[in-house]
Amino acid sequence: MRPQLNLLVTLITLLHSWNYFPVTQADPQTRLINKGCSQYNATSLSNFNQNLNATLSDLKSQVGNENKHFATAQSAKGANPVYALFQCRNYLSNSDCAACFTVAAAQIRNCSAGSNGARVIYDGCFLRYTST
Repeated sequence: MRPQLNLLVTLITLLHSWNYFPVTQADPQTRLINKGCSQYNATSLSNFNQNLNATLSDLKSQVGNENKHFATAQSAKGANPVYALFQCRNYLSNSDCAACFTVAAAQIRNCSAGSNGARVIYDGCFLRYTST
């Protein structure tokens, strides 16, 4: 009877200890490695921003809703088209990939208004857009 009691105490202790050790930990790897902005500006800021917003929205949907780790998008309405590409590392979870995209999309908007190209590179992902 004594060995069964020891086994029961061991199992209870083991099960209780699992509450203190996370099984997985989120890590979208958003340490900025490189960024760059084009020195050239779009000719129509309003049109360009509409295209940029549509393109980033499309990428966000692909990464967040379709769980893609690689996505391209474009919006070419008017005179200032935007072509974009996003990729995150294959070993990132879908939620970490989406989180890395969110950080990259916010950072890439720090380029001067109307900059017709930009890139940001993180440990876990990269995002770039251009008008050509």
